[in-house]
Amino acid sequence: MERAVFGASEFFSYEAFITVVRGIEYVQIGHIKEANVDIVDIWFDPWKVSYKELLELFFDLHDPTTRVGQQLQNQSFIFFSNINQLAEAKQKKNELKHIVKDEVITEITPVWEQINTWRRLN
Repeated sequence: MERAVFGASEFFSYEAFITVVRGIEYVQIGHIKEANVDIVDIWFDPWKVSYKELLELFFDLHDPTTRVGQQLQNQSFIFFSNINQLAEAKQKKNELKHIVKDEVITEITPVWEQINTWRRLN
């Protein structure tokens, strides 16, 4: 089992991780304290679904950019659990920079530095 943790300030459906992706064993949702950021904490079987596939789904489920004139700034987070996840997250973020015209605001940070900052909802 491997862990993937993502967060975003605008609505994104954690249900998609449960219903769409084969290989996800457990999903827990939460919320970062004092911020409008929803967290999805996923345990998955890397033999059935890759971390890269989960990254693709995460970016498909929310807008990771900011635009001039937005009243509320989006927030987007990838909380990596190991060095391989860090490398894949950075690669995906760099790919998006060449595709979208707005700034990609997704922050990439270790999960263990943030684990106590969110409240679990289920």
